[in-house]
Amino acid sequence: MQRWLRICLVLSLLILPNVIFCQSEETPIMLTKQGAVTQVDSVGSLLIIFDGSQQVRFTVDQDTKIQRGTDDIMLDDLESDDTVTVQYYKASDGTLKATLITDSNVIASF
Repeated sequence: MQRWLRICLVLSLLILPNVIFCQSEETPIMLTKQGAVTQVDSVGSLLIIFDGSQQVRFTVDQDTKIQRGTDDIMLDDLESDDTVTVQYYKASDGTLKATLITDSNVIASF
């Protein structure tokens, strides 16, 4: 009986770390919000929009793609009241991480 307990203990010590590491590789669920820009903080890497009912705060990093029409733009190029669509996911620390920001205000060129 003790031999089986030892075998089970050794096997669990070998298998358990692999199970824990596999679970940490989850793909985040991507979500989308649309609203008007209320604040842009390029120093703090933040974008805040009003989605019609509440202020929503997103963190922006070097991997976040920001577009206006077909052009890539910088966070500083977004202006207050621009209508944007933000694709994001909720990070493990609770912050909303923007992956793609699309500015609907296309500047007409003549």
